[in-house]
Amino acid sequence: MKTNLLVVVVFIFSLTCRHDAFAQNTMAFSLKQAQDYAFQNNFDLRNSANDVLIAEKEVKKNTAIGLPQISAGIDYMDNFMLPTSLIPNFLSFLDTTGNAPKYLEVKFGTQYNLSVDLQATQLVYSGQYLVGLQTAKAYLASVKQKMVRDQMDVKDLVTQAYISYLVVQEAAKILDSTYTVMTKLVDETRIAYKTGLIEDIEVDQLELNKSNLEASMTSINSQTKIAYSYLKFVMGIPQGQEITLTDDIDFFLNSLHRDYLIKQGFDINYNIDYSVLKKQEYLVSMQVKLAKSAYQPSLLAFIGVNTSGYRDTWDFFNEKGLWYTSSNWGLSLAIPIWSSGQRKYQVDQAKLQYEKIKVVEEKTKVGMNLQVETLRNDFENSYNVFMNNKKSVETARKIYDKTIVKYRLGVATSTDLNQRYNQFLQNESNYIQSILVLISNQIKLSKMLERV
Repeated sequence: MKTNLLVVVVFIFSLTCRHDAFAQNTMAFSLKQAQDYAFQNNFDLRNSANDVLIAEKEVKKNTAIGLPQISAGIDYMDNFMLPTSLIPNFLSFLDTTGNAPKYLEVKFGTQYNLSVDLQATQLVYSGQYLVGLQTAKAYLASVKQKMVRDQMDVKDLVTQAYISYLVVQEAAKILDSTYTVMTKLVDETRIAYKTGLIEDIEVDQLELNKSNLEASMTSINSQTKIAYSYLKFVMGIPQGQEITLTDDIDFFLNSLHRDYLIKQGFDINYNIDYSVLKKQEYLVSMQVKLAKSAYQPSLLAFIGVNTSGYRDTWDFFNEKGLWYTSSNWGLSLAIPIWSSGQRKYQVDQAKLQYEKIKVVEEKTKVGMNLQVETLRNDFENSYNVFMNNKKSVETARKIYDKTIVKYRLGVATSTDLNQRYNQFLQNESNYIQSILVLISNQIKLSKMLERV
């Protein structure tokens, strides 16, 4: 008995440890926590963060162009066969035989030559450099603005996925509770059939409803798994990690802020998409300035030092060897004069690109105002549909429950029960769908009205 008791205690302890380990491994998220987690781990946002870093490096790279540049070089040459040169024979007057050659063969230089060069340059002025640096900084600001928009998109995706998972879970709960009632009703009907109180068609009808309900449960369970996996994917959570959600459907339905969304004014200057467009417009305007800067001269200053050694024997590390040093400094001015119209056409192209984006801006202003009004209307309609479906599903549930009671009392037929059953399932499906539509329209409208 003592041994058996010890086995039971060990078994219970192991189950408790496994439960505690599971609880520790499972991550719990409210919607806000899920969004914050996604900001750090979402795949697209991780790349957006890298884009910002790349743009920052681009600014530093362009800045470095205008800073001092230092370079060094080493040239080594081994003239294992010195070239022969012919020079006029300036010693021919010494020849008394009259056979003096017309040219003398001579070899100049040494076999081993080593030259070390050090040069520093400094860009004094370049219009293209200055405008290019401004453009790089503008590009960085544009990338940062785009990252803000990406964060807002991910925030909305997480919200949509979070609610979708809760909705299918809610649908699964409704089907489970209905299945429990249906199973009990089928068992009661079978007993009544065995006693001869009802016909077999009554049992067949209820069993058919139960079978259809099981198929619906299989489908909704599959949808639940997909919604669960998609939520983790959007958040950037490994698929092997288990999570639980701490907010429920009522939390979102109580946070709709219907009056605020309907009455809130829309200022396009605070809209994130319009802000990104304005950054792009500024970038295009900088391209016009960059094209015009090609007409400006550029000035470069330089200073250099060179030392060279010449040897007939390889002894460059000999302290007594001679080295010949030279140095220089100067200015290099490049003045663009004529490019056969190339620079002009580049400026014309940049101006046309700027005109195009101004047209896009004008179109966006009109389109966004129309979009806001459309989204307000869609949100208001979906809210009214949701409220009607909410009442309908509650009414359908009451009718179905009362019909079950009547059926058990023999007042209602299986046909009546089947009609009420299908009516309830249809209203329940409409209610679930209306929640998804309502939340989706709320997300779209909130994003348009959100100020950044």
